[in-house]
Amino acid sequence: MIQQYVATQREAICEELRRYLQRSASWLANVNEFGPEVAGVLDEFIAGGKMVRGAFVVFGAELCGAAPNREHLRAAAALELVQSFLLIHDDIMDRDTTRRGKPSVYYSYAQRAEERGIADAEHYGASMGICIGDVAMLLAVELISELELDPALRTRVVQLLAREIAQVGLAQMKDVEHGVAADTITAADVVRLYRYKTGRYTFSLPLMTGAIIAGREAETVGKLGRLGEELGVIFQIKDDQLGLFGSTETIGKPVGSDIRADKKTLFRLYLFRSASDEDRERLAEVFGSQEINERDLEFVHDCLQRYRVPEQVEADINELKKRCERMIAELEELTPEARERLADVLAYNLVRER
Repeated sequence: MIQQYVATQREAICEELRRYLQRSASWLANVNEFGPEVAGVLDEFIAGGKMVRGAFVVFGAELCGAAPNREHLRAAAALELVQSFLLIHDDIMDRDTTRRGKPSVYYSYAQRAEERGIADAEHYGASMGICIGDVAMLLAVELISELELDPALRTRVVQLLAREIAQVGLAQMKDVEHGVAADTITAADVVRLYRYKTGRYTFSLPLMTGAIIAGREAETVGKLGRLGEELGVIFQIKDDQLGLFGSTETIGKPVGSDIRADKKTLFRLYLFRSASDEDRERLAEVFGSQEINERDLEFVHDCLQRYRVPEQVEADINELKKRCERMIAELEELTPEARERLADVLAYNLVRER
């Protein structure tokens, strides 16, 4: 099962990452006292995650016939640093104070600033978080540059990483725009955001990285990238679902945070499209409010069920599932076992609860 595979790889990636951060802490300390501190913050932050993206680098290489080796783990560790960069910055933009069941990085610095009596503690925390995220991303680039690969393959990995994360940045800008835009956003707009903000860097980037490291040609790398997009859209839809119906313990951040941020998800889109004028008026007051309470959340949940929004979203997921199944079948250059393992990823993605 894919979750067991990820759990197994997680320990090895964590060890490789810790080794790299400990080595980096020595030269980071030459700058100032924040060097070793940031290395420790990143170590703790990443260790709290599932390391799905890192594990999928190793998974992608194995799918393409490569025997496991340390370079796969080093590339995996680099992608976990990239993931940290994105999450730390994302929490700042979304003003999420909790991540993985703990204070988010920027918020922990804001709390410390408040304890020290620093004026505008929130700005201090956000500024520190931005810097730590930047350091994480640049450490990832350094780690990728150190991979003991054929120089041409290493260049391909660097180019892939740069392009994919640049696309995430543009998608994040669109997400911010969606947060203030009028309700003219379409389902196609939402799905496109899912593809480029989450889908590609969650599945496409690690699978493609693994395939490149394994020496696969551009055609196979591209096929895995396109499959990753569809898997990533399903992943994000499931994330939205968990954010609405899961528990704080399960998702590691407050339930309803997407409602407070007025995220333009498929659930929100279909809900506002289906609701009566009266319900839509109250929903407009709830979404985007920082003061929502349990009664507000219950009202949103009731509306979602009454207007059969989960069923509408499930129909979209089923179409994505069929598309993924076709794409997996078309990867004829992979072994039947490899295609079966990809089918297992799809199956888990459809039913995951965390």
